[in-house]
Amino acid sequence: MIRVVEVKHRIRYPPFESSKLNAEMIPVVEYKFDVDGPVVPPFILGTEDSWFVERTIEGEYDPDTEYHGKVPHIIEKQRTGWYLLPHPIHAKARIFINYVVIILLFCLFYLFSTPLQSSVGIPTFGTGKVRLGLLDYPILAVVVVPLMIAPIALRVTANLGDLNRQKKFLANSPSSPKFELEETTTGSNLKGIIKIHGTMDDWVSMKLSWRVGILPPARHKVFAALNRDPNGQPPPGLTTTLPHHWEKGLDDGTGMGEDAPMERHDAPGGVSLRPMRIMSTSKHSDIGLEGGKFELEKPDGEWPGTVYGDLVRVHWELIVNIERQNGGPLLWVEPLVIGHANSKIVNENLSISDGRTESDTL
Repeated sequence: MIRVVEVKHRIRYPPFESSKLNAEMIPVVEYKFDVDGPVVPPFILGTEDSWFVERTIEGEYDPDTEYHGKVPHIIEKQRTGWYLLPHPIHAKARIFINYVVIILLFCLFYLFSTPLQSSVGIPTFGTGKVRLGLLDYPILAVVVVPLMIAPIALRVTANLGDLNRQKKFLANSPSSPKFELEETTTGSNLKGIIKIHGTMDDWVSMKLSWRVGILPPARHKVFAALNRDPNGQPPPGLTTTLPHHWEKGLDDGTGMGEDAPMERHDAPGGVSLRPMRIMSTSKHSDIGLEGGKFELEKPDGEWPGTVYGDLVRVHWELIVNIERQNGGPLLWVEPLVIGHANSKIVNENLSISDGRTESDTL
């Protein structure tokens, strides 16, 4: 007799730059459906008072360790093939501008309080003026304004450098590596063989790692589950869509074009690897540029195998990281299909990323 069981998915997925939000104020998205026969075992990732992903099954069930679902469009579009890491100046400029804002606020407060200081006989400094051309400018403004412009100039310089690297890369992309991978179940090490053909002269070394994470839920499914009008006000945690940065089924659209640096329009899906906002990465293993056999330890924590749906997407991938003499690291991303465990998976300790490409520890 075939069992019909009810499966429920619940997810509170971290939006872009989730550290600025209170997780408990973001609505939980729920979706129920029936399954005939064996089903993928349940799991709970994270905790109810924070970001979490949960799969529950009502009643008794027969475990299915081999079903994974239909591969979503985002895998081919943004998580397969060669990728470049953005210039490290992006991350440094973003940190620098935080300090500049603090300096600016301090200077404004200082200038506001100088009349009071003068009235009680406290000497003030930096309130004089400097003539530049036909106009006089406060000395503090002459100092602070260049500091404000510097991070913007750094980001523009980094973007121009990234576009130049992308142009060179697209004009002379290396051939795809070949893999022979052993069948793997979650909780096991990944074993296989990698073959590289046509290595470049500027390649220095190569290392491998693999990781697992939760991909963003499809935006239109989030709206449907919350009974929201896709053309109306988005629920808390989601932003108004930018049509040129989002397409149906790709992600939740919260990056607003800020999740990756400037990219060329002739590279479908972009050439910057966007980090999964919930993920765990294994230790890397060095391997020669000629390739060969490898064995990688499992990522930290307990995770389910590969699951692809509209709301819950557990994704595994192998990362080939090639150090080069010029132009920064070169990455190859190979999607993996990992088998499920026979029992429930519980993992309360999740690592959360802000979603910016430059924050990826690779």
